[in-house]
Amino acid sequence: MKNKVLSVLVLLGVISIIIINNDNEKNIIVKDNIDIRNNTLAMYKSEEGTNYTEITEMPSEGYIINEERTYCTMDNKTQIKGKVKSIEGNTIVTNIKKNDKCYLYFDKQPTGSETILGNITVNSGTPNFANIATTDEGVYKVEDGMYGGYSYYWRGAVTNNYVKFANFCWRIIRINGDGSMRLIYDGTTCHANGTSTTESLAVTGQAYNPNYNRSEYVGYTYTTGSQRTTSGTASNLKTQNETWYNSNLASYASKIADGKYCNDRNTGAGYSWSSQPSSTFYYAGYDRSGAKSASSVSPTLSCPSGDVYTLKIGAITMDEVVMAGGKWGTANSSYYLYNGNYYWTMSPFCWYSPYVRVFFVWSGGQLTGSYNVDWTTPSVRPVINLKSDTTFSSGNGTLADPYIVQ
Repeated sequence: MKNKVLSVLVLLGVISIIIINNDNEKNIIVKDNIDIRNNTLAMYKSEEGTNYTEITEMPSEGYIINEERTYCTMDNKTQIKGKVKSIEGNTIVTNIKKNDKCYLYFDKQPTGSETILGNITVNSGTPNFANIATTDEGVYKVEDGMYGGYSYYWRGAVTNNYVKFANFCWRIIRINGDGSMRLIYDGTTCHANGTSTTESLAVTGQAYNPNYNRSEYVGYTYTTGSQRTTSGTASNLKTQNETWYNSNLASYASKIADGKYCNDRNTGAGYSWSSQPSSTFYYAGYDRSGAKSASSVSPTLSCPSGDVYTLKIGAITMDEVVMAGGKWGTANSSYYLYNGNYYWTMSPFCWYSPYVRVFFVWSGGQLTGSYNVDWTTPSVRPVINLKSDTTFSSGNGTLADPYIVQ
């Protein structure tokens, strides 16, 4: 973001001081009969909204004017009312006379995550993951094993997690433990819950991996003979995600975090890994998803250290789908992740000799792993993470008024 600029203009003998923001935030315009030689303008800023320090230049990016504190005085004594107004999105100090003085106060602008968390109620406890979430269950808090601290995730038919960024609409999956914000692609326009549309897919009809006859091929990247690696050969899902990123998001890279993505290749309880075993084995996600037992659904945000990718773009995990309100084998057209289409997660499901499988979301909104990684019906629905210092210029997160990223 460019710094705000203080400029002096002389028009028709009237001196005006105009404080301009070049990134389409609210402008602050001070005008009318100002004699700048009489110290007409004083400015202050605060990091926490209580202790203000006088400044001689406009504050750097990330500050907004505190309209309640900002005021003007006559002869530096009597406070003048009605001098500070908001007109068509601009904060304007008007009708200033020779001996008047205006005091402008600036507060550190809350990050997007702080703005959201300051305006919602976080549910206590843990939802019943054995059930799908068909109503607006709100936001829950959970320990974040990858980022540390706590993550806040949206569940069910929520209507306050819409974000406009990079000319696309996104839905907030969660606020990560470091304050960054995880988003899933929703298309060039925002869609109401329950909408079936291919427009919320970035790339349609893609195999997770065109190779299917080794267990290594569940990897987001893979090396033959290794259970896990975060380098090696890229899966087709990774290639498609990154190609789309380079075409659509690369110019916005300064706002996109190097996010953490989990490709959990631990095996389930009682199984051991092999490249091409003769019998079926399941990955750990099988135990947590409810595919093994409907009564033992236990999604997590922890991930084996060797399976954590640090990337600009990735895919949703099985665990995040369950937290959002999805379930193994049970359709759900009400929760916010439903779009009436098949799309991949990056969570391994099983080796079913001689094929390997990964979880994906079925067209009815349910989780499944019933097809092989070379199946080309599922599509690509990217996930990104906005940096923790991301701020919003406007919006309340609804379909009609999504959060707008500055």
